Amino acid sequence: MNPIIHEIEEALQTVASTIDRLRALGHEDPAFRLARLQYSAAIRASWPGNLAPLTVELTRIAATPNLGLSPEEQGRLDRAVATFRKVCQLA
Repeated sequence: MNPIIHEIEEALQTVASTIDRLRALGHEDPAFRLARLQYSAAIRASWPGNLAPLTVELTRIAATPNLGLSPEEQGRLDRAVATFRKVCQLA
C-alpha cells in the first residue's frame, strides 16, 4: 500500500475516534461538524481536495481548550492535522 494512503487512513481513524470522544464528553456540535466532513473525506476519488475542509475543522478542534481530550488524544489529533496538511500540500 502507498505509504501516503496508509497515513491518510490512520488520520481518518483518528477523526473517527475523536468524533466518538467528543460525543462522549457531550460536545455534540463539534462532533457533528467533524462527522459531516469525515463523510465527504471518505471519498478517495476526491482526495486531497475533500481533505482540506476536514483539516480546517480538525485544526479548530485541536486549538479549542477545555474539550476534555487527553494529552494522548490531543497528540493523535495533532498528528492527523499534520498528515492532512502534508497531503494537501502534495497536490
